[in-house]
Formats: sequence, C-alpha cells, structure tokens
Amino acid sequence: MHMAGTKGRGGGGEMSWIGRKLFLYNVTIGLYAMDWWERYLFNSIVLILLWFFCYNTTKSMWQAFDIHLKSSVELGTSNYSMVALS
Repeated sequence: MHMAGTKGRGGGGEMSWIGRKLFLYNVTIGLYAMDWWERYLFNSIVLILLWFFCYNTTKSMWQAFDIHLKSSVELGTSNYSMVALS
C-alpha cells in the first residue's frame, strides 16, 4: 500500500535531492499557489535582493580589509625592520 504523495512527478520513483529542495521552497514560501508569471516575478525579486546583499557585503568587506591591511603595513614597517636587523 502506497501513501499519497510519496512518488515524484511523472509517477515513477522518488524525487531527487534538488527536486525535494525546490518542492520544499515552493511549499514553504507558498509559490505553489501562484501562477507561473507570479513565481517568475517573485523569484526575480528574491535574486535581485540576494545579489544586492552579496554585492554590498563583499564591497564593505573589501573596504574593511583594505583599511586593516593599510594600517597593519604602516604599523608593521618598524617591526619588520627590527626583526630583519636582529
């Protein structure tokens, strides 16, 4: 006896790992109730916001790293010369 909903789409076998994750995403967010164009619009907005977040995070991290690197090089010049002399 098979439970309802245990088979993947097409009626054969189980869903792949990626298929299960996409299904979980659709059910969790509620995308299964939307039309194709609404899902496309929603996913596009999510991807744009994700890109914006990653871009700004990367940019600020590089700026912080740049400032840290410049300050450590300025502080470290005398230390490196002392190590080289001893």
